[in-house]
Amino acid sequence: MLEQHRARLRQERDIERRAIDGGTIQWLVDRELGAEHLMAYRLAVDPDSATGHVHAGAEEALYVVEGDGEVRVEHIAHSVNTGATPLVVVGAMAPLIEVNDIHPAMPPLDLRGVRRTALEEAGVMTPTMIDERLIKPTLMGERSFRVLVGPQVGCLRMTLFTGIIPTGRAPLHAHPHEEIVYILAGHGRLWIEDDQVGQLRRGSVVFVPVGVRHTLENIGADDMKVLGAFSPAGSPEAKLTTSS
Repeated sequence: MLEQHRARLRQERDIERRAIDGGTIQWLVDRELGAEHLMAYRLAVDPDSATGHVHAGAEEALYVVEGDGEVRVEHIAHSVNTGATPLVVVGAMAPLIEVNDIHPAMPPLDLRGVRRTALEEAGVMTPTMIDERLIKPTLMGERSFRVLVGPQVGCLRMTLFTGIIPTGRAPLHAHPHEEIVYILAGHGRLWIEDDQVGQLRRGSVVFVPVGVRHTLENIGADDMKVLGAFSPAGSPEAKLTTSS
């Protein structure tokens, strides 16, 4: 049934790591996996290293999983690791673009002295930094979520959120959007329709197409924490209803 519905469950440890300048990248979800609206990756930046890229036509949201560093954005994004351990970032992009259209970063433009209005007229977008701890959680039954990135901060094509799932299993549901879920902590099971299709643990990646009924079950004593992205943008509470 998993193949029939085109949903996917992958374990991070089984996904190819590609070497890039300053670290490694893993493509968690892309067109080859069946995605039509968004893609996701895991980037690990080595200590005292930097890696950057440039692309056109896609919005991008980054979530720092572990480590210390900084991100600079000006058409070009640089992840600079200033810590003693790898900086690990999970990113989502919408709409889909070809991986080959992502190129190494070029030298940044010198924008000192340029007025903000001039930057906006030129189409240069400034980044938005979000502190997850400052966002009030929204309750959804016994579960809760925090919307980190979406239309409220100018990201028009996708929404990025974190969610907390207590012990137990929520009812099956389907969304009007394509969804990617990355397990940050905890362990459990993925259900597609009435089938249990695999185990969830830290680093598990779930891809769910539009309209596929699914649920995540937490089988541990502690809360499960997830990072989610979906496109088109909207609310994590949005669900499809059954036709009468």
